[in-house]
Amino acid sequence: MAQAEVFLVPGEQVRAFQEDGAVMIKGVLNDEWLAELEAGITLDIEQPSDRMMDWLKGDASGKRLCVDTITVGHNPHLHRYMTQSPLGPIAAQMFGEEKAHAFYATVFVRSPGTRSRTPWHQDQTYWCAEGCQALSVWTSIDPVPQGTELQFVKGSHLWEKPLAKPHFEDGNLGGEMDLKEYETIPVPDFSGSDCDEYEFLGWAMDPGDIVIFHGMVIHGGSGNLPDGMQRRTVSAQYLGADVRLTQRPGGCNPDFLPEFAEHGRALGDHPACGLCPTIGADGRLFAA
Repeated sequence: MAQAEVFLVPGEQVRAFQEDGAVMIKGVLNDEWLAELEAGITLDIEQPSDRMMDWLKGDASGKRLCVDTITVGHNPHLHRYMTQSPLGPIAAQMFGEEKAHAFYATVFVRSPGTRSRTPWHQDQTYWCAEGCQALSVWTSIDPVPQGTELQFVKGSHLWEKPLAKPHFEDGNLGGEMDLKEYETIPVPDFSGSDCDEYEFLGWAMDPGDIVIFHGMVIHGGSGNLPDGMQRRTVSAQYLGADVRLTQRPGGCNPDFLPEFAEHGRALGDHPACGLCPTIGADGRLFAA
């Protein structure tokens, strides 16, 4: 039976994730996994899901920034990546649990020279999953030089109130959603007059490096790619034991609740099922 590779995370990096909300680990993915990722990205561009969005569609510059959010089983390459690479056992270690659950994958493709910044946001405020044990593992199959890295607001996963939600829709990226009575924090001017109040994290990366960040940590992409440089990334989302399915003010993005219902999971249920496979910290794969 297939089994996930195990990568033992040093205790100081687990603590950094828990306290800071984000940590980078060097050299986790070997050439085999990078090839699997590249094949998965290529297949997704050729055969996208119906959730594929083009945030710069029709842009006069000709640049492209597209994103697709897919279930674990949608793409065989990314299915193997999420269930058999070291990521599942790493997620379980970060949660301090014996198991983690593969939620979904996000594929990002920026064409060379794209300079459209990803707005500051928290991933989990869009998810149909609520709980403290939620994280993403972000990696690029292209080099990430300093100045183009994903940036995080240190410790923001521990803030008492969620950040206002920007739009992430086809052709509509940024602004703030009107959520009526949902109490949020207005997005600070992180790159301007407010920036001295916060500490930021970000890392230049080589292919094979990963960034692990909490579902509620505030982050944004520099989007400042020099001419000739493309960016192909995959963000793999994992959940822990305390997570339950939920509905979100303004709706879920991606909304996997219909798919969970097909697997017998409803609001308030833990998401573990055939749609959300379970991986042990020791690499074991559990039947749905």
